[in-house]
Amino acid sequence: MIKKLSKRIFLLMMTSLSIVVLGIIILFAILNYRNTINTATLMMDRFVNGETRKNINDRLEGETINPRTNIEGLYYIQVEDSKVIENSNIYKNETIEEYAIKVSKRNQENGIIGNYIYKIRKTKGNIINVMLMENEEAILHSKKIIIVSAITAILSLIIIYWVAKKVSKFIVKPVEETFEKQKQFISDASHELKTPLAVIEANVDVLENELGNNKWMKYIQNEIESMNKLINELLLLAKIENIDNVREYKQFDVSKETEIITSMFESMAYEKKVKLISDIQEHITMNGNKEDIEHILSTLIDNAIKHTEAEKEVIIELIKEKNDIIIQVKNIGQAIPKEEREKIFERFYRVDKSRNRNEKRYGLGLSIAKSTVEKYKGKIEVDFKDGFTIFKVLLPI
Repeated sequence: MIKKLSKRIFLLMMTSLSIVVLGIIILFAILNYRNTINTATLMMDRFVNGETRKNINDRLEGETINPRTNIEGLYYIQVEDSKVIENSNIYKNETIEEYAIKVSKRNQENGIIGNYIYKIRKTKGNIINVMLMENEEAILHSKKIIIVSAITAILSLIIIYWVAKKVSKFIVKPVEETFEKQKQFISDASHELKTPLAVIEANVDVLENELGNNKWMKYIQNEIESMNKLINELLLLAKIENIDNVREYKQFDVSKETEIITSMFESMAYEKKVKLISDIQEHITMNGNKEDIEHILSTLIDNAIKHTEAEKEVIIELIKEKNDIIIQVKNIGQAIPKEEREKIFERFYRVDKSRNRNEKRYGLGLSIAKSTVEKYKGKIEVDFKDGFTIFKVLLPI
């Protein structure tokens, strides 16, 4: 849980800061690029003012421009149907004409091509007027800005990653300490409660021998049994959460374990008149702890049987797909509401609190199962399809 919280905070900070910083850098690069183009096009407009203005207007109307008004490095070209029909500059250049044809096909009115900044204007018919101005220094400067912006963006992301990691750990640290104290308290309290419960149970047995059976003794024994179950689940939960990640695992046959656990619930299913069906792929093995798989299966099968009506069926499936072991426990019953499907894996959460209390269910079974699955870097989820409530466990091998 702490790792998930830390990961969420890290991702939130990383995403937020990255969007802001990258947005500023990209905006700066775009503005610089546009400023370079706008400055050049403004110069083009100034060149066509004064004495050259009339000539340009004449050219736009289809007349020939007096070449004496041309300036070196500034080109006026007319393109029609991807062909140059007029190059008014006295400095002829085939590359310039190729550039003019290329930019005439673009939708942008201005931009950069090669070492030239261009501006186009469409007139009546298919004639396109193209102005190109050589400005290698400004373009080179613009490219340098883009490169510097890219490097700055990469360095910023590295710094943001480091800061987000440190800050997320700092934020989570008090929560982690509180959570560790809570786990320690649950473990200590559970151990402390076992002794007085054992004493009470022993004394009730003595009284029962002396006084005989009566409903008051049964009530006490039922509550003792209920408390013992709760304490054992709390101890198991604390054990799973405090387990050493470097524990030794052994290779074992998951198929056989699934068959054994399924057979253990046959009597329970028979009493509830529930049909138990198994579809188990043979010879599936994994490196792990048999008790973990037993607990996952026991929790899911027990849960399925108890929530299945008489004469209905519970299906246990075990298959291997690529590098994953998939366990599915299906039962025909009332669908779990979508808003409840994530919550049922939380500690002490119960959809039907009154019924679970009567059946001595405290909302820890699925929480323990989820913790166990996550210990193997796996996933557990619940779905409802074709009338079946489906609990699916995915364990990577």
